[in-house]
Amino acid sequence: MNVPGRGPQRVPVGLCGSLVLVLISLLGPLPAASAHPGPAHVSAAAAHRAARFWTPARMARARPAPAGAPAATASATAQPAPASVGSRFEPVADPTDPVFRVNGVIFFELLFGYGRCSGTSVNAPNFSVVFTAGHCVYSGGRHGLWWRRQWVFVPAYRYGQRPFGVFPAKWLGTTRRWHRQGSENADVGVAVVGRNARGQRLGAAVGGVRFASGLKARQVFDIHGYPAEDPFDGETQELCAATPLLGRDPQSLFSDGPLSLAAECDVTGGASGGGWTLPDGRLNSVTAYDYATDPTTAYGPYFGKEVARLFHRAGRVR
Repeated sequence: MNVPGRGPQRVPVGLCGSLVLVLISLLGPLPAASAHPGPAHVSAAAAHRAARFWTPARMARARPAPAGAPAATASATAQPAPASVGSRFEPVADPTDPVFRVNGVIFFELLFGYGRCSGTSVNAPNFSVVFTAGHCVYSGGRHGLWWRRQWVFVPAYRYGQRPFGVFPAKWLGTTRRWHRQGSENADVGVAVVGRNARGQRLGAAVGGVRFASGLKARQVFDIHGYPAEDPFDGETQELCAATPLLGRDPQSLFSDGPLSLAAECDVTGGASGGGWTLPDGRLNSVTAYDYATDPTTAYGPYFGKEVARLFHRAGRVR
């Protein structure tokens, strides 16, 4: 769902499936997706290799995660007001500040090259849960692929610096509707990560935001992320502060589940998976897609019962 230069967008699931079948014919059989939306386990040895794999040079070569082809039409959401100050991503001066250190960059290996997304550390019983977009852990749909190779979370990343270390994934999961249908309304993913090189769990190193679901849609969000396409370079954490809900995306009627939320923010590729937090700090959505014809509006899935089940499931992983 990535628009060239503009972050993720929608594509018919059949097209994704056809592309995967072509790749299988060229590359040979790939691991089959399970009927359940996870887990995609990562061995301890592979997690250890992933933590050592990501040199600053490789991180610099990572590009926003692909999630399909762009839609040709603009969103039918009610016309938004002119872009406000809150709709512009502004750099976070100190990403190691306790308020911002929970946000970071996700790096992983694709079939061809390296991918990147944004993510947020969330309070959970295992102190090890990262929330992101579904297409940052799994490509979506019945014939999708898990992006489990070299998957790591780097909180408070800045210009190649890793002040709190690298946390490799040991378990990846997503919603049932993203896994089976590639439904943009359920484009949510989680990772359970291992310890950093200092032996710290993620929650002990940077803390985590609280999780919220089942709330009324009309909220005011702080939208966090690491946009990596023009005019951004992916090296700094950015924030759209105090952005009110614009409404829902009517085009998401064509996908199963609650309609996606819309808020003003000039996201670009790489910001996918960045957390949407409420004024009290709770996580209540993540960046999932935008439209090339409306670059100042970001869209994120509504956090309902299905996302809550995913959160509780990830929190029980040891």
